[in-house]
Amino acid sequence: MRAALAPLTALLLLALLAPAQALAHAQLQSTTPQRGAVLRTQPDAVVFRFDEPVEGNFGAVRVFDARGRRVDAGDAYHPGGRGTALAVHLRDDLADGGYTATYRVVSADAHIVSGGVVFSIGEASTSGQTVAELLGGQQTGAVTDVAFGIARGLQFGAIAVALGALAFLLLVWRGVASSLALSTAAVMAFARRHRTLVVGAALAGLLSAVAGIVLQGAEAAGIGGFDALRPSVVRETLGTRFGTIWGIAVAAWLLIALVAPVALAPPDTRGALRPHERFALAAFVGPAIFLLLLPALGGHASVQSPTWLLLPANAIHVAAMSVWVGGLATLLLALPAATRALPARGDRSRLLAAALTRFSPLALIAVIALVASGIVQGVVEVRTVAHLFDTPFGRAVAIKVALLLILIGLGVVQRRRVLPALRAVAAAARPPAGAGLLLRRVLRGELLLIVAVLGVTAALASYAPSIAQQAGPFAATTTIGPEQLQLTVDPAAVGSNELHVYLLDPRDGSQFDGAREVTLSATQAERGIGPLAIPADRAGPGHYVAHAALGVPGTWGLRIAVRVSDFDEYTTRVEVPIR
Repeated sequence: MRAALAPLTALLLLALLAPAQALAHAQLQSTTPQRGAVLRTQPDAVVFRFDEPVEGNFGAVRVFDARGRRVDAGDAYHPGGRGTALAVHLRDDLADGGYTATYRVVSADAHIVSGGVVFSIGEASTSGQTVAELLGGQQTGAVTDVAFGIARGLQFGAIAVALGALAFLLLVWRGVASSLALSTAAVMAFARRHRTLVVGAALAGLLSAVAGIVLQGAEAAGIGGFDALRPSVVRETLGTRFGTIWGIAVAAWLLIALVAPVALAPPDTRGALRPHERFALAAFVGPAIFLLLLPALGGHASVQSPTWLLLPANAIHVAAMSVWVGGLATLLLALPAATRALPARGDRSRLLAAALTRFSPLALIAVIALVASGIVQGVVEVRTVAHLFDTPFGRAVAIKVALLLILIGLGVVQRRRVLPALRAVAAAARPPAGAGLLLRRVLRGELLLIVAVLGVTAALASYAPSIAQQAGPFAATTTIGPEQLQLTVDPAAVGSNELHVYLLDPRDGSQFDGAREVTLSATQAERGIGPLAIPADRAGPGHYVAHAALGVPGTWGLRIAVRVSDFDEYTTRVEVPIR
């Protein structure tokens, strides 16, 4: 036990010491024009600059006039070839007025990042729709989001089952079959069922990889899943980092599906591998290694600092889960075919006991590796206990931990109750009976829980790590007295925020310039903070700018008061989520 704790403790200390300044999600650093700028002449292009390279396809940068009409020209491009900047040209001879530029880009970890800025040409004026309203037309539906999560879960499950089943064959089954001198019928029955399991997993992996590419295109383009089936969208997606990685996965799964019938064919009567079978089995190595790295290469671990720690930790996590999950699936779905082919019931008990005896320590090692690698990733990506509850990523991690603890509990039942019972009936040459029934129940329970774990893991892949949560600009539109109020809070994150207040006449959308004074105050009721006065400066007709330091995450109540005369004042309150 002490030997197992030593490497775990070392990994935990490394994770605690690891730097966490680099985040996985791209964050907007600056723009040209600047937010709220009033320009004498129109710019040639709108440029967004990020803290890491981003990919922009599918109309990633768009510019709208006050009526919501697009005024950008051509495709988005990287100015000067710099991957950290994305720009789009504007049409010639734009009229004076307000404009809104939005971006929807793919960050290095394949997540979608969006936001926007407002600027004016000629004189300060309203931009029409808010950034949030314009981006609302570039969102995928709930069905597409759910389908993408299912595709991820199937992909991770296929990796675990296929690679874990191969590990079971090499590390457990060959030794069991040799030591017990099993009959040819039992060996061939297992081989057929095992081959079906691996080929089925490969086909599931192939289909889910194809679906993942299409659905990622839908997410990036802000369109529905069926609309993303267009060749142009698929081609654009394959050109992204995520598309390239999952495209290689399609080829890897196809190779496994084609090679498995040869490599995993029932052996000859001597039980030896024929030369072409050895070659086919060796062909599994490259695809298997790539698939073990797939979750890391297509997600946070390959782009979030410290990658030297997170990437191998993620690969170990996937390998350990595969050994455990694939072994359980093989015990439940392939081994029974071999036991039924044995003539004597006592032989069936000996086979079950021998297989479980060899698999049990392997599973224990996998669980230790799973927990250690999970701790490393959790400490780096969640960082604080509070993040386990106040961020979607943290809550998913907490749920996954709870499910894994239940799984470990079932593993303890298997080691302490099922295995001794099987050994006892095997020693007495009796049929498995109650011990075999208990084994099936425990295995089924474990696999059902693993399905839930894979679902949570798929959700984790879709969330930003807790330390990389990026809210982006918050925008809201409401009424204040007889007028309309548009509010933007940027970046809606802990720290310094820039607030823009636009007052508009709801009848024609023109700026309301009749305010004598605009005042703001912020309150965080859960922490007992505030109200904090926030001075606002007039930046143009009906446009006010303020700066606020919001020091804690949570929902802040922002009170806006507009005084229009010595006796009349209008107020409204907006709930602003700060992360």
